[in-house]
Amino acid sequence: MRSSWFFRPGQRSRGVQALWIAFGLIVALFYFTRRMLLSLRIGGWSTDVDLPVEQWVLAHQDPVWHSIAYGLYLWGSTPGMTLTMVVLTAIICFWSRSWWPLATVAFTALGSVLLTIVLKSALQVARPAGVPGGPAPPDSYSFPSGHTLNAAALIGIAAYLAIVYGLRRYAYLLGGIAVLFVAAMGASRIYISHHWLSDVLVGLLIGAGWAAVVAILHYFFVPTKRIRQYS
Repeated sequence: MRSSWFFRPGQRSRGVQALWIAFGLIVALFYFTRRMLLSLRIGGWSTDVDLPVEQWVLAHQDPVWHSIAYGLYLWGSTPGMTLTMVVLTAIICFWSRSWWPLATVAFTALGSVLLTIVLKSALQVARPAGVPGGPAPPDSYSFPSGHTLNAAALIGIAAYLAIVYGLRRYAYLLGGIAVLFVAAMGASRIYISHHWLSDVLVGLLIGAGWAAVVAILHYFFVPTKRIRQYS
């Protein structure tokens, strides 16, 4: 048995090649995250990017978009994402007849939550004031965006597992849906003025990097039975 859905005996696995690409992306993600943290520490990014974006958002509020953004905020909260991941994971476990997807998602969730808590506590960045008349920002620190980080990690790993366990034919579609969902989640946090742009970008980078790490661990260490593939 082999976890790669591309594996062919006697040939170089296309899955291995894809995971080398993923490893390169992880290195790049954490490199750019580090560069952004350095820029935030000296104040350049905050003055040149975060504040102008915040001012633009406050000047371009629309009731319809605000309602959509607030709906995404509720969806990305702990109850909303928990329910979403329970449903997605249950479907993948039923289809694969395996408990490994549940263990993989749980491990991803544990890591993403710990990353969010540790980084917020260590950096202690204050949030924006919020949109006047809109929902007040949470009391927790701002950096990074927990909604974005956890959405990137959890939806990313769910898409990976769905592809691994039988939906390779729809890999691009699933990947596109995952990217759109995470991007919309991040944009909603900025639009209702609960986060700075830097919070969302770093949350996206760290969440995607963590999802890639878990995917690589799953690929190499979790044996996957051959199941019917839609390809």
